[in-house]
Amino acid sequence: MQLGAIITQALRNQGVQELFGIPGDFILPFLQQMQDQTNALPFYYMTHEPAVVYAADAAARAANRPTAVALTYGAGALNGVNAIAQAYEEYVPLVILAGYPSQKEINSGLQIHHQAKSIDSQRAIFSEITCAQVRLDNPDTAIENLQFALQMCRQKSRPVLIEIPRDATNFNLPAMPNQSIELANPPIHENQYRQLTTALTTARRPVILSGIKVRRSGAQRALERLAEQFNIPVVTTLLGRATVSPSHSCYAGVFCGDTQTRASQLLYDADLIIAFGVVYTDSNFSAHRELINAAHFYRIDFPTQSLKAWCARLASEPLPLFETRDISPIAVLPSSNFNADSVVQAMHQQLSQQRALVPLISDVGDCLFASLQASPTDFLAPAYYASMGYSVPAALGVFVATRRRPIILVGDGAFLMTGLELGHCLRYGCKPIVVLLNNHKWDMIAAFAPTLQCTALQQWHYPELAKAMGIESLRAHNAESFSESFAKAWADHDNAYLIDVWLPENSRTKRLSDFAETLTTINKSSVSKV
Repeated sequence: MQLGAIITQALRNQGVQELFGIPGDFILPFLQQMQDQTNALPFYYMTHEPAVVYAADAAARAANRPTAVALTYGAGALNGVNAIAQAYEEYVPLVILAGYPSQKEINSGLQIHHQAKSIDSQRAIFSEITCAQVRLDNPDTAIENLQFALQMCRQKSRPVLIEIPRDATNFNLPAMPNQSIELANPPIHENQYRQLTTALTTARRPVILSGIKVRRSGAQRALERLAEQFNIPVVTTLLGRATVSPSHSCYAGVFCGDTQTRASQLLYDADLIIAFGVVYTDSNFSAHRELINAAHFYRIDFPTQSLKAWCARLASEPLPLFETRDISPIAVLPSSNFNADSVVQAMHQQLSQQRALVPLISDVGDCLFASLQASPTDFLAPAYYASMGYSVPAALGVFVATRRRPIILVGDGAFLMTGLELGHCLRYGCKPIVVLLNNHKWDMIAAFAPTLQCTALQQWHYPELAKAMGIESLRAHNAESFSESFAKAWADHDNAYLIDVWLPENSRTKRLSDFAETLTTINKSSVSKV
C-alpha cells in the first residue's frame, strides 16, 4: 500500500474526519497521494499556517477528538509553532503531518531551503510543543511509528509530530489492520482514593472544581452524574467552562479569579474541594494560591489518572446526599455603559430564546471576560495560553466539525491578525456572525500598561473589508442598534455577517480591569529589594 493510503486509514481509525493545511513543496507528494484516495479526507486550506492550526484546533475541541494538519517543512511547520504550542498547553489532540527533505536532498551536502540551524531543527523545536515526534523515513518501521504517534495523541490529548520525507510516498507498505487503538485506563491510585473517600464521609460542604481535561478525557457525563447523585455543586475553571452543561442542576458557575461570584464563594466556603483535570494557571490562581494549596484541596489529574474511572467509582460509594446550597448566580446590575458586557448581554438575550445549539467562539481580552455574560453550552476560547487571532479561523473548524453556524466574539486588534480568513469560510459553506468589538486599540495591552504609547490602532474600514470578502456588514453604536443588527444577522441564514460595534472611549469591562490589576500587583509585590 502507498503511504498516503496507510495514513488515511490510520487517521480515520482514530476518528479523524478532516485534514487542514497549506500546500508547500516538501508536503506536495504526500498531499497528492492523500487526495487520490477513494476515501480521502476532506482538505480545508486557508491563507496562513497559524490560522490553519487554529481551525484544526477548534474542530478538535468542538468534536472532542483528534484532527490533522498538513504543513510543509520548516517555513510551514515553524510558522504554525505558536498555534501548536497553544494546543499543547490546552490539551488539544492534533496530528501534525510535516514535510521533510528526501534522503537524496540530505545527501547532497547542501543546506536545504526552509532549513533552520540544522536539518533536524524542526523536530528539535517540536519536541517542546508535541508529546511525540516520529519520522516515517523507513518502510520497515513506518507503520509502527505512525501507530505510536497516534496512540500518544489520543492517550495524552496533545499534539504529535509526524515527519514525512518527500520520497516516502514511494514506499510499498503492507496493509495495516483496520481497527482503532484501544487505550488502557491507568489504575486508580488507591491511597489517594481512600484519603478522598474518608474526607468525603466527614465533609459537609464539598465542591467539585472541573477543569478542561474533564472534557478532553471524555469524563463530562460521569462527573455530572457524580455531582447529581450526591448533590455536590460543580464550579468550572475559565478554560474548563464547557466541561459541564450550564443547565445541570449542580452547575454553580465559572471561577475566574473574581471573588464577587457564587463560584468563588462556594470554593472559599468549602471544607472539601475535588479538582478534576484542572490546569493550574496564573490567570485563574495567581491571587488564590492559598486555595489550591489548602489541605482540603484534592487534585485528580489526567492523563496520569482516568477521570472517568474516578467519577464512576466515587459514585458507587455509600456517601450521604449533601445539603442543598445556594448555587444561583449573584445578581449583577446590567451595565449602564455601552461596552463588551452589554453587547454580550443583548446577544445572550436573543440566543436564549433559541432551541438550537449555538457555538460561541471568543478571542482573548475583553471578549473572553464579556463572554461570561452568556451561558452557551458550546463555548471555545484559548482561555489560558491566550494567543490573539484565534476566533475567526476557529469558526471554520467548529463549522466543519459540527455543521452549526458559529458566532464569533473578536476585538479589532485580534481581527487585524486573522480576519481575512473569513473569506475562506464562505468557500466551505460556513456563514458565521462576527461581532467585532471595535475600541480602536489593543485595550488588553493598555489595561496592563496604561501609559504605553503604542496601543492605538488606525481606524480600519471593516465594513468595506467584509464586503470585499462577500460578507454582509452592519454597524452598531449603542445597545439598541446592536440588538437590531444582531437580530437581522441571526434571521438571515443565507449570509455571513460582520457587525462592527463601535465602543466608546474607556469602555473596558470591570473584569478585564480587575484581572490586569491583580496580575500587575502580584508582580510588583514579588520584586526583591537589593
